Amino acid sequence: MFATSVEQLLTPVLRDRLARSHPRARRLLSALALSGGYVVLYLVLDRISFLRALHGIDVTPWNPPPGLTLLLLLVKGLSYTPATVLAALLSSQILPLVNVPPLTGLAAALVIGLGYAAAAGVLRSVLRIDIRLRRARDLVLLMVVVTAAAGFVSVGFVAIYALSGIIGWSDAPEAGFQLWIGDAVGAVVLAPLLLVARDHLQSRRLTAWRWSWRGTLETAAQLASIGASLVIVFGIAQDRYSFQLFYLLFLPVVWIAARRGLGGASWAVLAVQIGLIAALDFQDKSADTIRSFQLLMFAVAATGLLLGAAVSERHRVARALLESQGRLAAILDTARDGVLTIDQRGRVESVNPAVEALFALPADVLTGCHVGDLLPGAYALERLTSTSGVASRHELDIRRADGTLLPVELTVGTFGEPGGEHYTLVLRDIALRRRAEATARAHQSELAHVSRLSLAGEMASALAHELNQPLTAIAAYGRGCLRLLRQPAPEPLLLREGLEQLVGQAERAGDIISRLREFVSSGTTQRRLVAVGTLIESAVALARIEAAQNGIDVRVRIEPNLPPVPADRIQIEQVLLNLLRNGMEAILGADVADRVLTVEAARTSGGAVEIAVADSGPGVGAELAAQLFEPFVTTKPLGMGLGLAISRSIVEAHQGRLRFVRRDGTGAVFAFELPAHEEVDDWA
Repeated sequence: MFATSVEQLLTPVLRDRLARSHPRARRLLSALALSGGYVVLYLVLDRISFLRALHGIDVTPWNPPPGLTLLLLLVKGLSYTPATVLAALLSSQILPLVNVPPLTGLAAALVIGLGYAAAAGVLRSVLRIDIRLRRARDLVLLMVVVTAAAGFVSVGFVAIYALSGIIGWSDAPEAGFQLWIGDAVGAVVLAPLLLVARDHLQSRRLTAWRWSWRGTLETAAQLASIGASLVIVFGIAQDRYSFQLFYLLFLPVVWIAARRGLGGASWAVLAVQIGLIAALDFQDKSADTIRSFQLLMFAVAATGLLLGAAVSERHRVARALLESQGRLAAILDTARDGVLTIDQRGRVESVNPAVEALFALPADVLTGCHVGDLLPGAYALERLTSTSGVASRHELDIRRADGTLLPVELTVGTFGEPGGEHYTLVLRDIALRRRAEATARAHQSELAHVSRLSLAGEMASALAHELNQPLTAIAAYGRGCLRLLRQPAPEPLLLREGLEQLVGQAERAGDIISRLREFVSSGTTQRRLVAVGTLIESAVALARIEAAQNGIDVRVRIEPNLPPVPADRIQIEQVLLNLLRNGMEAILGADVADRVLTVEAARTSGGAVEIAVADSGPGVGAELAAQLFEPFVTTKPLGMGLGLAISRSIVEAHQGRLRFVRRDGTGAVFAFELPAHEEVDDWA
């Protein structure tokens, strides 16, 4: 309660500063705690390994603290370099048997900290190794760089102590060589073990460990083999045979590495190193002998660790392959598309459950049969395998086991090495898509039919007026012929002329009615070669009646020698009539003085035939122009907004393109292209 009250009394600015400072404080405390723990552990390891020290300083045959230092710098970064310098400085003041001046200890500590920091920086930033040591390459780079860094540190360390007079210059080579071996072996033995253990802890692999008699017995046997090898080398064998029998230590390390990978090899190498140091210290070997054995130990460590890394990498690759195969199998088993693979001879190698469902046959029947038995004869093996690495698509009908045909989309891909290619065939059931397309076409036809009926209704009054003229003329010529026949001496020439005029007017009325009935009817699509002039004249003839009543002049300009176009005449006439009526309504809505509709037809540079309808109306606004061809977009008070959408669908179905053309001044231009006869391969 008190803390809450205090927090409420704080100003908002102060509270914000405290909130921002808390994460920084926590990070600082965490870094200090980690640095303190590292320093303590460094001193403990250095004290345990402080054996057979030359000249009473920290120059020992085995020096594991560099492995701990590399772990800290590789995992946490170079910002912890001061902690490594502090640990080395404290070690120089606590452990040596001789007095080391603080400045000398500080200089040596700087060499140690900066040397291994440089090694960690090269490994992290330059070589960019994976500190989890998942690849043998990363382990090799770690060992090489660490060994080089140990050499640099040993030279600098010994030079500083020689300059301070703690050791003589004559003893410097021996001290430097022993320090190099001790640091290199210590880092190579301990650093991989710590990095692998950290990776295992982070990935929580240890929680999946299960106790078993077999595993326990194998572990006991492996530890016993290490102990037995050490006993044989340093216990049974005499001094002169110890070097010759040292190869026995390779055997348990290789066995453990082959069975348990890098993790097991790291523990085995550490166990051999501890046993080796203990045996050498117990037998009171000379410094030269210890260095020789440590060189052999470096070879054992390198061999075991590299073999373990290779085994671990192989196991990871095998697990990744199994996981990949499992994922692939799961995908194929649940895929709705049928997937089958064939070899170069066309034999089916594998199928997924969807293929079984498509052909209504079990997998054991499909596997091993020839692909020609499943696909139509037109899709021969040569056609399927001529993809050249590029997936090809086909639509075809396959025959199922019950004899029914099923439309599918076939996609073919290639995989495998050149000369040994295999092929993947993906079959997709498109029966639903075919039905949807048929329904869409029927719906489009119905919409077009409704549109034609609507146009016909709007033209009814104009057509009635137009039909009244020939009917009136027919009646007049008929009455005139009757009067001539009632005369005592009929004049044959006048009677013949009257009858000819009567027949002409009757044919004119019949032509108007026939053209309207043909336009309104919803017959099936029939594409034939049609002259462009015929198309335009038929549509203009239907529109000219209404245009004349409203005082609109319809002008037609057709380029001579235009090729015919493959088209459904009624549908293209509907497009033209829609555009003409839109133009007339635009002119009437604007009440312009110059009422002109222009229809032009010409050949384009690409060889197609373009028909354009231009009006002298107010034009189309920029906002509306972007969505002119969308359904239900209209500027008419009673319009449905389907005319241009239907017209575009019709033109696109004829392999053409309907577009709005901007022009300077007033009016609007709509143009569409139709492929000419010689430009179309299959128009029937």
